[in-house]
Amino acid sequence: MLNLSIQNVVSAPAQVSAAAENNASNQEKDNSKAQLGIHVDLSPLGLQKSKNAERDKDIDESELPDNVKQALKAIRDKQEELEKKQQELQQLMSNSAMPAEEKQEKLKALQAEISTLSRGLLDSKNNLISSMQDQGLTEQQIQTAMALID
Repeated sequence: MLNLSIQNVVSAPAQVSAAAENNASNQEKDNSKAQLGIHVDLSPLGLQKSKNAERDKDIDESELPDNVKQALKAIRDKQEELEKKQQELQQLMSNSAMPAEEKQEKLKALQAEISTLSRGLLDSKNNLISSMQDQGLTEQQIQTAMALID
């Protein structure tokens, strides 16, 4: 919900005049330092989309069919997720402050997640190769797609 409030302030003419003169001199000082442009704050989701767009620029510029491009982007997402989980595993393994039983439970859970992600990534790559062959892509297009995976 957006709440807006507007307040009207009526001052005596002398106060307005003095404030206007003071404000004008401050604006002159600020204008000498002013930068042209627009500042935009992106949400975390917007930042992620922006990073992905930059990350996937080479895929977008390739001359591959759109469904292959989408599959390549999905594979990159899975690769990133797998890398993050592997980093979490490394951090957990080096954490000596955690109780042994808790650490062991978390290690098992992370290893299971990594295993699932690895299988999913492998399946996605195999499905992509099969799909490209079924679509009759040239050997050059398949090589291009495979180079974009890594």
